[in-house]
Amino acid sequence: MPAWTPPRESTWTTGLIRVFSGSLLRPSTGNCPYKGALKARAGLKLAPGPLPSYKADAREGFNLGPLQNALDLIEYKGAGPEEALHRALAATRERPEADPGLATWTRFALDRYLEGNIPDLQPVSHSWIIVTRLREPDSRGAKRYEQCVWGRPYASADGRVRELRVPVARELRETDPGTAGHVEPAERAGLTAIAQIVARGEPHRLPDRFHWGKDAQPVLDAGEAAWRQPEEVRITEVSCLDGQRSEVLREGPEDVARGYAAHGLPGLATAISADAFLPGHDCEDCKFAPSCPALSRLGGVLGIEDRTRPRRTWSVTNGRSYVGRPGLDEGCPARERLRRLRLPDRDGRALTPPVIRGHAVHTWIQQHHESHPGIACRPSDAPDGRIAWTAGSWTVPQEQAELGSRMIAAHARYCPYKLSTVTEVVHERTLVVHDTAADTIVIAKADMLYRDGASWVYRETKTDSRRYPPETADVLRERPQLALAVLLSSSPVLNEDVSAARVELEILGPHGARLTLIDPFDPEIRAAARQTMQALAADWHADTTAVARMGSHCQDCEMAVWCRPVLPDIRREGLG
Repeated sequence: MPAWTPPRESTWTTGLIRVFSGSLLRPSTGNCPYKGALKARAGLKLAPGPLPSYKADAREGFNLGPLQNALDLIEYKGAGPEEALHRALAATRERPEADPGLATWTRFALDRYLEGNIPDLQPVSHSWIIVTRLREPDSRGAKRYEQCVWGRPYASADGRVRELRVPVARELRETDPGTAGHVEPAERAGLTAIAQIVARGEPHRLPDRFHWGKDAQPVLDAGEAAWRQPEEVRITEVSCLDGQRSEVLREGPEDVARGYAAHGLPGLATAISADAFLPGHDCEDCKFAPSCPALSRLGGVLGIEDRTRPRRTWSVTNGRSYVGRPGLDEGCPARERLRRLRLPDRDGRALTPPVIRGHAVHTWIQQHHESHPGIACRPSDAPDGRIAWTAGSWTVPQEQAELGSRMIAAHARYCPYKLSTVTEVVHERTLVVHDTAADTIVIAKADMLYRDGASWVYRETKTDSRRYPPETADVLRERPQLALAVLLSSSPVLNEDVSAARVELEILGPHGARLTLIDPFDPEIRAAARQTMQALAADWHADTTAVARMGSHCQDCEMAVWCRPVLPDIRREGLG
């Protein structure tokens, strides 16, 4: 079992480990294991560091947060949908009024959830929690464990049936007949841990966030039926996009217990003792981020000297969403804000045929490099462009197949393995750095990194369907990913040995490829890179309102279905 090590000089006097099993074990490539173990220790106090441990954004950061508040008012307080929406979206002492786009999404999601919510069971106003008390602290220093679960609890009047309904901001996944019954180990661990809590948990009320280190309190007046062990346990997902329901588990308590013993308990034990770090989006609200030994620090990346704003993540994609793309569209603060909230792309506007083709080209090249390490790509390695072809999860339809195949074949001219000094190639590597001057977590995902001698070369690969793509006069402004690459390539974040460090832009087109080399140590290039970063990030960093900027770009924006320039009166609206 991994040995969890507490941060230096931290104090943890409660000995309470509170685990939300589903979120802790949910499969995700971006979750930091150490953060999960840290959050489980309720009441843990960290020693003061160089920056505040946590600076919360006053705005709602959870796309289902207002929906949950509205459903609480409807199911537990007897409020009507209109009143519940008004109260859930209004400003309080703790939070400002909901963003207009989030408000529109919440109205839509509430309708869909209520449509898909079968009234066969009654809402339960308390939480199901399994409490384990120890006489002496165990090897983790804990004397009390509370296993909780996120979702909406329901039960039959006699307590024989318990169901956890989990709202999701997406369409429900279709089960592939060829993989029916197959569940990934991490997903199985999370599912069985959730089911165990639904089956064995007892009525409790969790403390509010201001007293999170205190114990959950039993609800003694919940009634006899609420305390009995159920005979049937259900876990159901409810789509807030179309109201569809998917029952992911229906079992008796004995089957649940067996699944938990085999998968859930070992998974939880590992998760709450995890000592591995994974910098990324999780750093945004992690109290340990300013002192994390795995998070690189590089002040001045964004060219901003201001530590007063909430700590957030930022990438070039965020910057482009906010300020727009030169010659293509205008900037829109609301677009960046709603994408950050991960509101769903209801109409699939973001995945246009060229976007799908570009992803497929990248994936095909990546898979070929990984399956043939050290061997240079050849034009003949490209897929047959006369028919539709697939790379990873991307399928290129026949009308795009030949163009995509030509782009892959063009890569052979500048495949890094053609250089005898190249020893390693990696794709889609995420680089994370804490810009301490702006107190912002900057994230870059490199299309390709390859080691040339002792140095890493940062390559961006872009596809362009034009017959002869023109040369770009200001390549850093046109493709700001390269500006960020310049600042990272010449720093210890990426390179300790900079002897061969460089940045490359590979353009793949229907009639060949073009490679542009950028020297990250050229003073003029570095100055231009800093200007580019500041122009992308400065207004975003200072903005507290994210007001929509309407224009022709709204026609193609996947967030337009939710976006509203002014919050209308709370009323039910058709969204077309």
